[in-house]
Amino acid sequence: MSGLSDIHVLKPAFEHEVKTTCRICLCYCGMIVKKEDENIKLQGDPSHPLSKGFLCVKGRSALQIATSPTRILYPLARDGDRGGGKWKRISWDEAIKAISQKLQDIIQSYGPEAIAVNCLPPKDFVIWEAFAKAIGTPNFFKHNLHQCFTPQMLADYVTFGDLVTYLNLSPEDVSFVRTIVLWGINPTATNPSKGAVIEKARENAKLIVIDPRPIPLAKKADLWLRVRPGSDCALALGMLNYVIDNRLYDDNFARNWVYGFNELCKRVKKYSLSRVSEITWVKEEDIKKAIDIMVSNKPTAIYTFLGLAMNGNGFDTYRAVGLIIALLGCIDVRGGNMIKRLPPVIRRGFEGGESFKPSEDLLAKQISAKSYPFLAGGKAPAPFSHPWDIISAMYTGKPYPVKALITGCNPLASLENGKEILKALMNLDLIVVLELFMTPTAEYADFILPVTTFLETDGLSYYTGMNFVAARNKCFEPLGEAKDEIEILLSILRRMGLDGKLPFKTKEEYLDFLLKPTGVRFRDLSEKGYVLNPYEERKYEKGLLRGDGKTGFNTPTGKIEVASTILKSLGYDPLPEHREPPLSPYSTPHLLEKYPYILVTGIRNIASYNGLGFQVEELRRLHPYPTIEVSHNLAKKRGLKEGDWVYVVVPGSVSKVKMKVSVVEGLDDRVVCAEALWYLPEEVSQETRIWGSNTNTITLKDLSNDAVLGTSTARALLCNILLENESF
Repeated sequence: MSGLSDIHVLKPAFEHEVKTTCRICLCYCGMIVKKEDENIKLQGDPSHPLSKGFLCVKGRSALQIATSPTRILYPLARDGDRGGGKWKRISWDEAIKAISQKLQDIIQSYGPEAIAVNCLPPKDFVIWEAFAKAIGTPNFFKHNLHQCFTPQMLADYVTFGDLVTYLNLSPEDVSFVRTIVLWGINPTATNPSKGAVIEKARENAKLIVIDPRPIPLAKKADLWLRVRPGSDCALALGMLNYVIDNRLYDDNFARNWVYGFNELCKRVKKYSLSRVSEITWVKEEDIKKAIDIMVSNKPTAIYTFLGLAMNGNGFDTYRAVGLIIALLGCIDVRGGNMIKRLPPVIRRGFEGGESFKPSEDLLAKQISAKSYPFLAGGKAPAPFSHPWDIISAMYTGKPYPVKALITGCNPLASLENGKEILKALMNLDLIVVLELFMTPTAEYADFILPVTTFLETDGLSYYTGMNFVAARNKCFEPLGEAKDEIEILLSILRRMGLDGKLPFKTKEEYLDFLLKPTGVRFRDLSEKGYVLNPYEERKYEKGLLRGDGKTGFNTPTGKIEVASTILKSLGYDPLPEHREPPLSPYSTPHLLEKYPYILVTGIRNIASYNGLGFQVEELRRLHPYPTIEVSHNLAKKRGLKEGDWVYVVVPGSVSKVKMKVSVVEGLDDRVVCAEALWYLPEEVSQETRIWGSNTNTITLKDLSNDAVLGTSTARALLCNILLENESF
């Protein structure tokens, strides 16, 4: 850390070493921070139950992130026009007073529902949910709810009553699994510690990768199905049809634990392998081979993630993939798709976060309650407003005005149609951003409140889909005047006289409140490291999954619902169905002459996470520019070379984005894949900095054919690519 000013030098809060957990991404890897002579060293924690000593480049760069010269360390207030780039430093007291007064003015004029609260894990999600409830607003939303984890979570919920398809293979499962299917997930880049577990499991297990991209694990797989983007649901339904026709399913399990089997048989009948092969661009023999591997080498585990959410039909796609697991019978068994539940801590959503769920009266007013009743309102299992309904209310005032945004994230860069979001933000009376760096959303804030890094504060790490919760221990004193997001939100409530609305008043009380059901206080957990839930198989046979103690799954019928009674009660199709993406070679063939390629956006690299990393020299050096992947044949045909700058254009968008060509072996000549969420902090021009290379500038919001959740189409578009001097 030499060469930095005193203000950027971290002061250790420990004597020799301290164990903590990283919070840069959702893996929450175990970390040891220790002094070695005059230096500070970060390394993986071998005793951590999941990461077992693994620590990716982002975690190893945590000191550089914390001490970055571009980090925001003091409260800032806008000085001049919104987005004009002029700021003045203010005190915390001035910031909290001004923000609280503005919020109270908005509440008096429009009601508390006019305040939108926005956050997303790995931030401390529960405190944001609690903050929204104390304010009195039902409009707490995850800005990428419709394109991230929520469609998968809710699809599993209506089918199994629990999270099942999420990648939760742990080191202790490795010796049991015999087949692993990675479907639309690239753990090497997005969940690297889990990718390391997959690598270990390959010693004894078969690996099938289903993905349009030749991801690193596809190259090592026993079988790679290069599925056409947006056709995964058809592939899953075709597999189900083949399994049923050839009686390859677990008959005993299906008879005892599956509801709606006969309806499923009728639904999938039309998905013959010949038809599915035509839809998906996957050979019939390869589909058969995949099924044979899954059936012949059990236990089989099928894991998926964001790749399936963004094809315009994400919810049904997740459901269809989950049904394969159900028919194989590899549910809640070691080496299969285990149902792992967190210890009984206070948490979010359908996992048990009732403490901060809005009241029934508030839920009735929640934006999206009418447009998406399974997503929002009183009948939703984990009620959140659809982000685009919130954004629409910001500039239309319908169904009622939304006049303030309090966010710990970067929705301007993370959602489709970024420039339309900007129009909505400019219509607000108040924008408050809690951030480490000057992000695109922060550039348009009225107030920026500097937050601590995970190294500078205590907290909890929730391992979604796993069976433990870990402590995150403070390692350093906060730099500058940075504060923990928990303390900031509680300060605002205190100033507004609303802190009495919550069962805690301080951060320490908050952490102990979350842990109270376990009987462990945070100080005890910080020494112990983590608290585990018992690891037990076939819980559905023992009455361990349902609140009433009865045997079965946590669904209305007590069975795995391939035909969902919940969806049927809300007027939705109870079974999954393939729907072509709104822009595709089959749904819009007339566009192919001008837009001949399928565009997959949202590609990640290991050197950044949701934009964090672009501002840090050590990480930026590893991956300096936004890239778009093309095949060798396409590069040759279009005269493209590795590293060429090109523009990407899509139908229906007036914008274009600039990216560097990456020539990739094995990619289909008809498919190109672009990285996500890029902004360029070093650029002087705001237009170039925010919009020039972020594919969300050109993705479209009105293309979803998912009636249940309105999922995004960001990974199944049509496009063209142009050289810098090429006209269109």
